[in-house]
Amino acid sequence: MFTHLLRRSWWCHAPLIVAALGLSALAETPRAELGNRLRRFEIAWQEADEERRAAAVGPMTAAVRSFFTLKLSAAASQLDEAWFTVRSGASPDPTERAAIATAVTATPLLADTTAESLSVAFEPFYETEQDGAEGAPGRLRLSIVDRAGETLAERPSDWAEATGTIQWQTGPLPEGDLTLVVERLSDAPPIEIARIGLSRVERLRDRLAVLKASGNDWPEGTPPTARATVAALLPLFDALAGGRGQETDFPAARLVRFAETLRAGRPTPSRTIAAAARGADLWLTLSDGRGEVPVRLRAPANATGSLPVLFLHHGAGGSENMFFDTCGAGRAATLGIERGWLVVAPRQGLFGLALDVEGMLDILEDSFEIDRSRVFLIGHSMGAGQAAKQVGLHPEAVAAAVALGGGAAAPAGEKAKQVSWFVAAGAADFGRPGAAALAKRLEAAGATVDFREYPDVEHMVIVQAALDDVFRFLDAVAAGRP
Repeated sequence: MFTHLLRRSWWCHAPLIVAALGLSALAETPRAELGNRLRRFEIAWQEADEERRAAAVGPMTAAVRSFFTLKLSAAASQLDEAWFTVRSGASPDPTERAAIATAVTATPLLADTTAESLSVAFEPFYETEQDGAEGAPGRLRLSIVDRAGETLAERPSDWAEATGTIQWQTGPLPEGDLTLVVERLSDAPPIEIARIGLSRVERLRDRLAVLKASGNDWPEGTPPTARATVAALLPLFDALAGGRGQETDFPAARLVRFAETLRAGRPTPSRTIAAAARGADLWLTLSDGRGEVPVRLRAPANATGSLPVLFLHHGAGGSENMFFDTCGAGRAATLGIERGWLVVAPRQGLFGLALDVEGMLDILEDSFEIDRSRVFLIGHSMGAGQAAKQVGLHPEAVAAAVALGGGAAAPAGEKAKQVSWFVAAGAADFGRPGAAALAKRLEAAGATVDFREYPDVEHMVIVQAALDDVFRFLDAVAAGRP
C-alpha cells in the first residue's frame, strides 16, 4: 500500500514494507476489522463537506503510520476517529465509542444447514474511556438476513452480554450466503457494530469430502487455472468451517457450488468461470502451469461483445480484496463494472506478480471475450509502481495507466509514449514526491501525462478523492479521445 514512506530510496523503508506485507500472515480478524473501519470512513468521506474532510487528514495520517508500525489497535482507533470527524450528526458519547471499538467475530462462518447454533464473540479491539457493560445503556440486536434483506432469525440481547460470547440458538438456516448484522439500540437510530458474512450448505461435510477425494484426478486438458482455483478454495472452506475469520466476506455457499461445477468439467471450465463472474465477484487463481496469481474479478451482468479490462493493483499490505472492499469503498470496481468492463484485481507480493498483465490476459481470454485495445491499469502506492512496471514490460498491451499515491521508474522512451497516463497524489500524501517524480520523468520521455494534486488528502484517501477524475480520463481514452 505504501511505497514512499520517508525517503525516495526503496531500501530505506524496505523493513516497513516487509512488515506491512507480513500482515497477510497474521490472523485475518485484525485485517477485517481495519478494512471494515476504512470502508465505513470512506463512505462517510464521500458525503462530507470540505471542512470535515480537511479535519480528517490528521487521524488518517496517524492511522497509516500505525499500520506500518504494526500498531493495529491504534490504527483502528484512529480510523474510527477519522470516521467520527467526517460523518454527519452528533459527536460520539463514551458509550458509542465503546460500542464502535468492539470487534465482533462469529463461529462457524461456514456450516451445514442442520447447524442450529452460532457463537458470537465480543471483544474490545482497542481501549476507550468506557469499555465493557458498566454504564453502557441500550441493548443489542443480532439479526441474520438473506441476500434479499429478509430477516431469518433475530435475537435481542443486553449490552452486558457483549463483554463475552453469546451462544445463539438460531435454529436451522437455509442454504445460501447470509449476513449477521449486530446493532446497538438506543434512543438514536441503531448503531451498526458489525456485518459478517455467513454461509450454510446442505450436506457440507460430504460435498467437501468428494471435492478433496478427487485430488489431482482431473480430465485431460483441464486448464491450470481450474485446478489451481479449486486447490486454493479447499483450504478456504476448511478455514471458514473451522471458525477462522477472513479479511473479507466470502460467499462460500456459492463458491462451493462453483468448485463442484469446475471439478465436474460440465460445462467446460471456461464457460463455468464466465457464468460465475457475470454480475458477481469471483475468486480465481490464474495459472499458466508455471506461475499463479490469485485474483478477484467481476464481469458485467449483461455483458455483450468484447470487454475492456480494468486491472486494479493494490499497495503493500493489501490483497486482491482491497479495491473491491476499500480503496474508495469499492467504487473503482463499481465504476468499471458500470461501464461494461471486466474488472480484475490481482494479488501481488513484495517481489511483484508471478504473471504479468499480458499473461493474465491470455488466461482470461479462455473465459471472456476481451477487447485488447482497451486495457486499463489503476495502481495505488506500491500498485502504482506495478502499473508503471507492466507498461514497461508490455506497452502495446495497455491503453492507459493510472498511478495514485506513488511512483516508480518510468518506462523508457517509446514505451512511455505508447500509453496515456494519469498520475495523482494528495497534498498531505507521503507518496506525493514519488508521484510527482514519475510524472516529471514521463513528461521528459514525451508521454502524455495528466498530473493532479488534491488538497487536504493523505495517502489512503487519494484513491477516493481522484476516482471521478480518473474515470473521466479513462472514458476519454476508451472513446479514442486524447
